[in-house]
Amino acid sequence: MPATTLEPLPRPTPPPAPEPVSAAWWPPAVLVFAVALAVGLLLTPQAAEPRRVSGVAAAQPTVETPAPLPAPAPESAALPDGGPVTETGAGTWHTIPGPGGDVGTGEKVLTYTVEVEDGVNVPSFGHEVDAILADPRGWIGLGAVTFRRLSEPDAEPSVRISLTSPGTARRPDLCGFSIPYDSSCRLTRDHRIVVNLARWLRGAHSYDGDLTGYRVYAINHEMGHALGLGHVGCPAAGAPAPVMMQQTFGLSNNYLADLNRAEPGAATRVRPDGAVCRPNPWVTTSP
Repeated sequence: MPATTLEPLPRPTPPPAPEPVSAAWWPPAVLVFAVALAVGLLLTPQAAEPRRVSGVAAAQPTVETPAPLPAPAPESAALPDGGPVTETGAGTWHTIPGPGGDVGTGEKVLTYTVEVEDGVNVPSFGHEVDAILADPRGWIGLGAVTFRRLSEPDAEPSVRISLTSPGTARRPDLCGFSIPYDSSCRLTRDHRIVVNLARWLRGAHSYDGDLTGYRVYAINHEMGHALGLGHVGCPAAGAPAPVMMQQTFGLSNNYLADLNRAEPGAATRVRPDGAVCRPNPWVTTSP
């Protein structure tokens, strides 16, 4: 048998390589996909429902508007609010006519005139002064003094009770203003009691609106100076204030002692012992 010659098998032909995808169609495809996705979300009911979150909401801090602070209490020595006051008169006074006669039974006779500064008009002033000095709860109640009113314009009384505008009263030759609060005073050299018009019309915080009581106190206090008496403090907590206490400025020994440091020697007359009195306008009796 003749020898058979084996021929090599033919090598398989490799499949044709895939053609590269053209980049030209990619952006339109992405756009179509995005539109389809958006349409699908709109058509799905769950897509329209808000997402629900379970749990308890955390408490939020409440921001509160702070309440307005109360207005501070007025300082004890300050002049209370009130009606209008003639700030400054002419600086001269005229005598107001009035009834004569004596009040009291004391051996010491103290004559007085009632005067009003020119430019000031308070018609009732003379009558009120007379009524205060004639009251047995005042100085005549002690039985040591008799008051006699003089009405002559050229009279030379023991003391002139002069209603005076606050601007005039603050003059250095009158009451001054070293303690910067309106007050009345007694001038030894002029034998004059300067009754401050602002205080006569508005009173003092220590009297809490009792204007009649304050006027009684003012005349009795300054007449006490005319009789030779000085300032005193509160004798005990809750006691009626002595008429020679500076009740125009306050009823607290601590407050008065501190206030009087502006007056040399005055603070030593009041011990800062914490005692606070009650207002009292009279000499011989207590409210």
